[in-house]
Amino acid sequence: MEGSFNTIPMSDVLEMIHANRGTGVLHLDSNRLPLNLHFEEGEVVGGAILDWKGFEAISTFPLHPDKGRFKFEANHVQGVPLMPFKAFMGEWARMNDQWARFRSVLDSPSRVLETPRAVEPFAVFVGGKSVRAAAKSWGVPLIIAAERAWRGLREGDLTKLRKYAWFALRIRHPSARRTQAGIRDPRDMTVLLDGSRNLGQLVHAGLPIAQVRNYLILRITSGELEAPGKGWMLRDLLWEVEAE
Repeated sequence: MEGSFNTIPMSDVLEMIHANRGTGVLHLDSNRLPLNLHFEEGEVVGGAILDWKGFEAISTFPLHPDKGRFKFEANHVQGVPLMPFKAFMGEWARMNDQWARFRSVLDSPSRVLETPRAVEPFAVFVGGKSVRAAAKSWGVPLIIAAERAWRGLREGDLTKLRKYAWFALRIRHPSARRTQAGIRDPRDMTVLLDGSRNLGQLVHAGLPIAQVRNYLILRITSGELEAPGKGWMLRDLLWEVEAE
């Protein structure tokens, strides 16, 4: 079974697989964001955006995308349902609504925020920290960290820095090379990406952040970039493009 969301809403596809007690993998793609859902006997037992696994990843995928494609492949799948199907759909919808609200002030969880005062619960942001890193420091789900960041931004306790979690990534392009005179063209990313500096250093040196972002999206979606965390990175990069 395969098709387009232009003809069949994604929620209807999920309901059909559940009603028919399907077992296999549902491949979804919307606006360059891929999601795989694993079904056993019509119940969702797992899912991932590339290497980002679990319901936290699933919940960031739009439940009602206006365009995209799907393909269901019957296959041997085993696992424990994440939650009963109706509860799963309801929680997915609720999380979609929450992400839409939080993103009214926060382009993505990769955004680095800062506070000048070591006052809880925002002391973790002293010196700058991404929302994703803050979630780990607090030991809470990402959605909880996003809600705290949303509140801190609205109330003026936090400010946004022109930095993102993916700035720490170092990439060496296969054709990267230097000449004796140094870098030939500061706009040529294939030359700049020689692994000697992270992406944040390249941005601060003058490389347009939009160019870096689009390059990463292209390499991740084409399968060329195999960096750990590419799933959450792609999710955040696409959110950031939407917010531009």
